[in-house]
Amino acid sequence: MKTIQIFVLVLIFSINLQSQNNIPHLKKYGKATQLMVNNEPFLMIAGEIHNSSASTIEFMKPLFPKLKKMNLNSVFVTLAWEQFEPEEGKYDFTLVNEILKNAQENNLKVCLLWFASWKNGESSYAPMWVKKDTKRFFRVKTKDGLEIETLSPFCEATKIADAKAFAILMKHIKEVDTNQTVILMQPQNEVGMFQDIDYNQISLNLFKQKVPKELLSYLQKNKNSLDSFVKNAWSKTNFKVAGTWKEVFGNTPEAKSIFTTWQYATYINTVAKAGRKEYNLPMMVNSWIVQKPDDLPGVYPNGGPVSRVIDIWKAAAPDIDIQSPDIYLDNFKEIVAMYHRDDNPLLIPESKAEVGRAFYAFGQHDAICFSPFGIEDAADNFVFTKSYSVLNEVQHLIKKYQGTGKMVAVLKEGTENYKDFYLGDYKVKVMYEKPNEPSFGIIIQTNENEFIVIGMNLSVYFTSEVKNTIGYIGHVFEGKFDNKEWITTRMLNGDETFHNSRLRVFGRVFETEKEIETITKKEGEPDAYSPSTKQVITTPGVYKVLTYLR
Repeated sequence: MKTIQIFVLVLIFSINLQSQNNIPHLKKYGKATQLMVNNEPFLMIAGEIHNSSASTIEFMKPLFPKLKKMNLNSVFVTLAWEQFEPEEGKYDFTLVNEILKNAQENNLKVCLLWFASWKNGESSYAPMWVKKDTKRFFRVKTKDGLEIETLSPFCEATKIADAKAFAILMKHIKEVDTNQTVILMQPQNEVGMFQDIDYNQISLNLFKQKVPKELLSYLQKNKNSLDSFVKNAWSKTNFKVAGTWKEVFGNTPEAKSIFTTWQYATYINTVAKAGRKEYNLPMMVNSWIVQKPDDLPGVYPNGGPVSRVIDIWKAAAPDIDIQSPDIYLDNFKEIVAMYHRDDNPLLIPESKAEVGRAFYAFGQHDAICFSPFGIEDAADNFVFTKSYSVLNEVQHLIKKYQGTGKMVAVLKEGTENYKDFYLGDYKVKVMYEKPNEPSFGIIIQTNENEFIVIGMNLSVYFTSEVKNTIGYIGHVFEGKFDNKEWITTRMLNGDETFHNSRLRVFGRVFETEKEIETITKKEGEPDAYSPSTKQVITTPGVYKVLTYLR
């Protein structure tokens, strides 16, 4: 009997352990980090809905089928603390249950955005019982002594209340989400304050105290790889390794930013840790990024996980896996390079709905996710929807070649007209065609002399990097992947490739069903209306290229 009891206990432990290992988690693959869902890599071809789109059952219900038709496989959805805990200690699970239900019915995975103490540097999503009690839940104070509406990151009572509610939420998700619909969590949103420091007395007193040993230890260990913002501030005191915040970093805007960042990061780490104790899902935070290089902290939300202070977040918030940029600026490639680090995989929760960015992020920076904000606004964007369809079609290849060094991506920005890079024995030159149209793509070396190219509006040349040899294209096939199997739809040669001198990435061409009417006007004549041919729209295509050396 005792043997049977031991066997049962071991079996239960094994099942529980297996269940825990099967929950979504991050895993290193080569040089890349991938999000594992059901123990398989998951590429988040995603979108973030508007902040209020999931605030009622009635509004969200027709939205999810629309998202599925746009070829998303995952969605970022807001859950507000004020609706989840309208009265202290009383929790309403209605909206989170409805989000799960709608997502499951449309085969979408979810990242829940916990809008609680802060959103965009403000505190409008906190419950009324928090907002009205300014003594218990005190606010950020300005230099002039004014208490603004933003909750202070130095308030223990707010942190405890926020963390408690988040833990209850995570416990509930673990209990009801048996299909692993929720695969990622974001505690808070674009945090920080629009000033150099919180001027309440608790904050000012802490600034006079010693820098935590955990931060100093991290800085010493990672001294050579620190971002220049932190390293330069520290260098002003000759890299002092003990003392107060002023003694170690000075009394500059940079020093105050490092101090403020530590406070926000430790606060949010407390919230994340409480949640992970109940259900250990991956956690990320997003950033209202620095808009101009010379902007001082406070022009942007000071304390948020901007690239300048990722190192502070890494030291202060070990329960946050990823610091992520929200990118609405035009220098997309420069920004993603700042956030993609060995200790910080690229995950883009907000962006313009420019789909070439998704191809570049996944192909060049092994991104876990690309997600434009207000995604429902792009529902009628034919090119976007078809491009997401192509990403779904080739995602098995992207996941396979992330972290291998055999995949690169290109994206035309500004006046750029070409890009050179190397794959194996080949130098690959990509020329951007049609300057006023989007040009982007992913190139994967699937064999020594075989490449898959996905994209549009490109010309691609393959030349040799081996001495005394010439590299050339042997065959070009236009086609598609159907359930991971390659299907050739056309072989290209002659005019289509200038006799195999280059791959011309035309993309897939669609004609609109409805003819459009154009207006032409000659000088001195009345307007003349004439029907045109059907409108032609180009979307990304997929090509297989066989090359050879001679």
